[in-house]
Amino acid sequence: MKKVFHYLALAVCLLPAMVSCSDENNEPQSGVTNHIYLSLPGGTSTLAEGSDEALTVDVTLSYAPSADLTLKFEAENDLDGVLTLTDNTVSITAGSTTGSFTISARNATGLTAPASFSFKVAEVTPAGTPVDIKENVTVTVNPASGATPLTPELKALVETWKTKYGIDITPWLGNIKLSGSLQFPGSGTRDAFVSPSTLTLSGSTLFNLSTESTEEMPVLNMDENPMGLTDYLYRSFLRLTVDDREYFALEDEGSGLELMELLNWNATSQETFGVTLPGLRITSIANGKANVEFVSEGERLIYGTNGQPIYNPEYDMNLTYNYASSWIPFNYTYSAWSRQLDMIANGVPSALELLTYGVSAAPATYLGISDVLEDAWEVDEEEDGVANLYVRPSGVIDFNAGTMTFTFPFDHADQYGYSRVTVVYSLK
Repeated sequence: MKKVFHYLALAVCLLPAMVSCSDENNEPQSGVTNHIYLSLPGGTSTLAEGSDEALTVDVTLSYAPSADLTLKFEAENDLDGVLTLTDNTVSITAGSTTGSFTISARNATGLTAPASFSFKVAEVTPAGTPVDIKENVTVTVNPASGATPLTPELKALVETWKTKYGIDITPWLGNIKLSGSLQFPGSGTRDAFVSPSTLTLSGSTLFNLSTESTEEMPVLNMDENPMGLTDYLYRSFLRLTVDDREYFALEDEGSGLELMELLNWNATSQETFGVTLPGLRITSIANGKANVEFVSEGERLIYGTNGQPIYNPEYDMNLTYNYASSWIPFNYTYSAWSRQLDMIANGVPSALELLTYGVSAAPATYLGISDVLEDAWEVDEEEDGVANLYVRPSGVIDFNAGTMTFTFPFDHADQYGYSRVTVVYSLK
């Protein structure tokens, strides 16, 4: 039986179709700015310095020029030359709208902290052609090692695990290369979410050893680009909020617009986004293999700036992101959400009222909305015409082979059914 589209109230408030920047094929009147849209088709926005990894940046124009156009791109504020841009002089022939260039950090050395860069147009030919970057991308370069130095206590635990289990956790600390995929079921209402698709995941994740570790159990944190999903999660979140011109970011009215005006938040406001995945518990260690447990269970409470659950006295309730009782505990930071939390802490009534009704700048409101330890969607493939991609979450580490493998379901607002994520980490 086709399952009713749950979280309907949330979906009504959210989500738009991204307007394609290449729908226009004819050049408008002379002097009109040609907008440039940059994107990362590979699904990752993270590089490790000194690695052989490379990312492709796609370049799309808002309209096709009538004459050949050349654009030279540079990284903004890259004073130390961390990024290497290859083929960054992009030639777009008359009548076309697309091109690309590649970036790497092969020659970068000496970073002590992650460094993030966006891009700018350094030169345009013919000179004087009006262009601007309407949608940029941000690429983060992690230090070659990346791992936080171990405290004496954690070093002692590493030695304990060597003796107790015969495993060495230290090769798994730092930037670890990944490969994987995200199968998306489609059937959303916005253009970006209508069609089924498969996203390739690549790049690396920064692992650190958690202070939650014990003599019995190592615990790892994914501190950068968890599961290779950072770019996907951010783009999906934006398409469900400030880039949604149909339901959320309306021009004249609506609760989404009210929140945007309250927070001074829109599609062009300068915001920061981050995501981690803490608390990966290494259990059942035997013969060089172990399980990796990474699901959280309970009530998904929203915590305020004081570290306590946010309480609405009018409804006598603690607020939650959704009603799921099990979830993948991605931990998001987002500057507009921080502003909303500050307003709630300072007693701004509208900030709390909007959050109570699910109108929020919190990525977790829109990402990972259904239970993962059970199939909450119950998609009937034959009746619904949508693939049932649910899979029970699992994680396995093979210390002998140098691999760590994850499979789990994930969904966000405006899709029908789960996506299926598969990720394999491999040591060099």
